[in-house]
Amino acid sequence: MDGRNKKFIQELQKKARVRHESGLYVVDGPKMAGEVDADLVEEIYITSSLLESPNFARCRDLVMSKGYTLINDSEMKQLSDTVTPQGILAVVRQKRIKGLVSFAEEERRYATVNDLGEPLILILETIQDPGNLGTILRSAEACGVTGIIADTETVDVYAPKVVRATMGAVFRIPYLSVQELSAAVSAFSGSLTDVWGHIRTYASSPVGAVEYTKADLVRGSAILIGNESRGLSTDLIGHADERIFIPMLGNTESLNAAVAASVLGFEAARQRRQH
Repeated sequence: MDGRNKKFIQELQKKARVRHESGLYVVDGPKMAGEVDADLVEEIYITSSLLESPNFARCRDLVMSKGYTLINDSEMKQLSDTVTPQGILAVVRQKRIKGLVSFAEEERRYATVNDLGEPLILILETIQDPGNLGTILRSAEACGVTGIIADTETVDVYAPKVVRATMGAVFRIPYLSVQELSAAVSAFSGSLTDVWGHIRTYASSPVGAVEYTKADLVRGSAILIGNESRGLSTDLIGHADERIFIPMLGNTESLNAAVAASVLGFEAARQRRQH
């Protein structure tokens, strides 16, 4: 492959600015490549060793439908963000949702297609660890979250480590990045009630007023999750309808952000199954 393409893919892997400006990102490995929407794929780079491997079956349909550029193992190692490349990289267009109205429409479509019912939305404030964000998306899909809204201070959802950690959820679950989370939270009980009805917002906090199992998560709900070290800002907590907490034993003061999101998401799933 020529040096220009090589440099561009390396920059896509390393720089959020390049991903943002180009609207592209990189998907690594046959399993993930096999799950991506083929209509969004721009380029595929693959090694002969993967073409001859049983793992090729995972991405065969995509590769055969879109075509590919054959590169050697050494070139793949230079391009991949992983220590042990899996033999295929796909350059993919981002599924950007612009604005709360478009997000609401996409959230309702996703919920309808997957028979998920009432809105269950995660609001993420300044999540910094790529593994945490990826895990949040992965568990969110598993417990029936219908959409995610994050502030622009949250790590780029299309960063390589985030994409890998989502295990494909990034391809499917509606995700919106906004400048002001407080404006988004206000819209739940304001401008978008004609789409959602009233969504009750719950701020996850160690000093919450209501134990999480006592919160009514059956109706339309939004759960606010804060930064790994600082938690939710006072301003955002002030915009929530209620503060909820997860009781803990021992001397632990708080949970990892991804764990807290998972606990609360699966509690909502439990309540909705029993409703």
